[in-house]
Amino acid sequence: RMCALANVPIVDLIGPTLDTLSSYFETVPNGVPDAWYSGRTKSKLSDNYFRRVEAVEFTLKADDGRCPWLLPEADVILLGVSRTGKTPLSVVLSQMMGLKVVNIPLVLECPPPKELFDEDTIDSRRVFCLTISPSELKRTRTTRLERRGVKATEEKYSKVFELGKTSNYNDRAYILKDLKSARDLVERHGWTQIDVTGRAVEETASSIAEQLNERGLAFLSTLDN
Repeated sequence: RMCALANVPIVDLIGPTLDTLSSYFETVPNGVPDAWYSGRTKSKLSDNYFRRVEAVEFTLKADDGRCPWLLPEADVILLGVSRTGKTPLSVVLSQMMGLKVVNIPLVLECPPPKELFDEDTIDSRRVFCLTISPSELKRTRTTRLERRGVKATEEKYSKVFELGKTSNYNDRAYILKDLKSARDLVERHGWTQIDVTGRAVEETASSIAEQLNERGLAFLSTLDN
């Protein structure tokens, strides 16, 4: 009706389907949008479900250090150099455990956001820094450069303009320096380090959840619905 009043074209995609199903099953829709069926059991979307949705939205908004002002609201703060798996882990923590996560990339040439060091608003027990073996990090970064065509581009223009190597992103010496800088930062502030070398994302998420429990910090573990 509102579309007709506003002179907006409308296509009913659901109505014919529901009419056919109603006729076949000789019943009518109950009009309850917050109910779903699992096997023979009817379930309603719980508060945990909506908490999880809220956590995912928060986490995606705060991904890759985009909203440092949200740090005080985070249940978990993830730190780490590039390619340590911060974003996938953030998504698992929010989607499966209902945790609001902010992840901050640690870049050798750029200081972290100042909000991270505010002891009045940031609980250091919620800060976790992901670390990884240099060899694994080098392999991952090299693969990333190759997939993005960076290596081929560098080789092409280095011949034209007689340039040397322009990217040290996957250079072992740079990687070692990158990891050491992150490790030193974490040790200065008493944050928790987690080695993700050879670990599944779910395993790391479980480890963080266990440590939160041990520290008396409430979180939603295995969410229903």
